[in-house]
Amino acid sequence: MRLPALPASGRFCFACLVFFVLAACDPPGRPQFEAERADTTDFKILFTLNCVGCHGVEGKNGPGRVLNDPLYLAVIPRDTLKQVLVYGRPGTAMPAWEKSEGGPLTMRQIDALVDGIEKNWAKPAHFSNASLPPYAADQQGNPEAGRKLFLRNCFMCHGPGAKIGPVADPTYLSLVSDQMLRTSIIVGRPDLGMPDYRTLKLGKPLADQDITDLVSFLASKRPANSATAKSSQQESK
Repeated sequence: MRLPALPASGRFCFACLVFFVLAACDPPGRPQFEAERADTTDFKILFTLNCVGCHGVEGKNGPGRVLNDPLYLAVIPRDTLKQVLVYGRPGTAMPAWEKSEGGPLTMRQIDALVDGIEKNWAKPAHFSNASLPPYAADQQGNPEAGRKLFLRNCFMCHGPGAKIGPVADPTYLSLVSDQMLRTSIIVGRPDLGMPDYRTLKLGKPLADQDITDLVSFLASKRPANSATAKSSQQESK
């Protein structure tokens, strides 16, 4: 028996039904694509999926450290950058990313991220003849000397009521490690207009000891029982 032809409105509804049924199914090959992406070493994919939320698109303009900064990449050793990705920063918002530490990435993917960051954003030729301060402090700081430096060079922007924000506030210092303070003083914050160490001493460069003294002064204002204080003590050992 021949079925009667559907009216135009019926044919349209039937076509929509077929479309939605097919759309609900995974097209051939999709599970394989997801598996490949989970094991990808493509830098752009890895950075977009795992890093953009804190470090911003193209490694800048996010709430976290600016990674697209040649000065920062000239200062931080490659092995240290990799260790930060593997183990995170205890006491801070930076988690561990390597699978053995509870993260989602393999060591190959960690290496791909480090390679991509350096390949895309580092400019080593710009600093080949520069005498840069060491990434980590290698001497003891003097809090009193740091206090004097802070009042003379930093208070206008970072004192109580200043427009940038009081970095000596105990609540803020509970959230940042000594190393983050040191790194911020060295490289500044290009996206926010904060200058780097080369002009922070009344237009002249801060010496390594100056940077260490400033960090020592700020650290002395941090609550001793904070998680960041404990992690900073471990880093210094």
